[in-house]
Amino acid sequence: MRAKLSALYYPDFWIEYKTLLKCILLFDEIHFMDRPSFTFGGRYGMVGAESPLRQHEESFRKEGMPFYVHEAPGGVVVGELLNEVESDLRDTTFMSRFQDGLRLSPHFRKLHIQPGDYGNGETHETIFHKIAAIDLEHSRSALEIFNDPLVRHMDPATPEGCLKILASDAAFCSAKMNFAMRVGVQNGFSPLADASPYSDLLGAKYRRAIGATGTATRPIPTTDLSLAILDELVPDEALNKMNIGDAIRYRKESEFAREAFLEHLLTLHAKLGDVPSDGNYAASIEKILATEVRPAVVDFRNQLLTIHEKLFGRIVAGALAVASSSGLVQVFGDITWQKLFSLVGAAGAYMAKEAINARAEERAARRECAISYLLDLEGARKQ
Repeated sequence: MRAKLSALYYPDFWIEYKTLLKCILLFDEIHFMDRPSFTFGGRYGMVGAESPLRQHEESFRKEGMPFYVHEAPGGVVVGELLNEVESDLRDTTFMSRFQDGLRLSPHFRKLHIQPGDYGNGETHETIFHKIAAIDLEHSRSALEIFNDPLVRHMDPATPEGCLKILASDAAFCSAKMNFAMRVGVQNGFSPLADASPYSDLLGAKYRRAIGATGTATRPIPTTDLSLAILDELVPDEALNKMNIGDAIRYRKESEFAREAFLEHLLTLHAKLGDVPSDGNYAASIEKILATEVRPAVVDFRNQLLTIHEKLFGRIVAGALAVASSSGLVQVFGDITWQKLFSLVGAAGAYMAKEAINARAEERAARRECAISYLLDLEGARKQ
């Protein structure tokens, strides 16, 4: 029996709607946290708050979707957690990837630089442009500037003040990531984020661990692989047309198919192995998509096409001869399963028999293709 796939979302105490739909479709359980109230040295910190998702816990679980929100910690960051945060700030790869994330991902940027008016003519946009322009290679260490009491916090008027803003944002991000990873290890949760910079940051941390020990300390998160496969197979238009009720209904009605997909996912996950020595596992995921997922999609669609062609070939060869009617030919341009079964007479009976046989072949093909759970998602929404 496979291990339960429980995802812990850590970027914030709220989640993007589309990501929530993906979680419902993919994971056995979804876990969230309240916003933590971490502070550093009693000087500055995050304001803790209950997640707005709490109000939906009971209704989700009543619908059969295991959905949980956990209390987040508060207080001064000390001990092992502080050491982990300081290691991240000291790591130039981590800091450069954090800065790149702000530049490249609007969602990631919004999570760390809250939209608003910061006074003295400064907005989230002006602050972003200032910290995005920092040359980390020729600046003081982010950790040094973060711990320097002489550099004011949230002072975008000076280069060092801007660097402190960048270092502070990275510190809060690191604190949440490291706490979530610790909770994940303790409870068997797989870390989940919906912006690619988080994967890059995890890769930087894994790379550092590999360099220190000579071996990979953790496998690539299953959640990253599963989301990559979903994004590969399910067009955005399909998710944009779905609502939460659609997602839960499809999850319930296709439970065996979802189970088969997750079994298959674990097989693919095993093929990935541990984190590459350079900490960049996006290339490994892409390799799985190229060698395992896309060929399976082609094979599956070719198999369905063959079944379709066989069905209509048999109908042309047999049903029309029985019917002796050219009127039935007009049906072929817009034929559906329902129309096949609604036909009457000898030709209709022949068609229905062949359609039933083809339907059985199609179901067998879907059972054999684990990723058909995702490939069928668009059609299932329309039923």
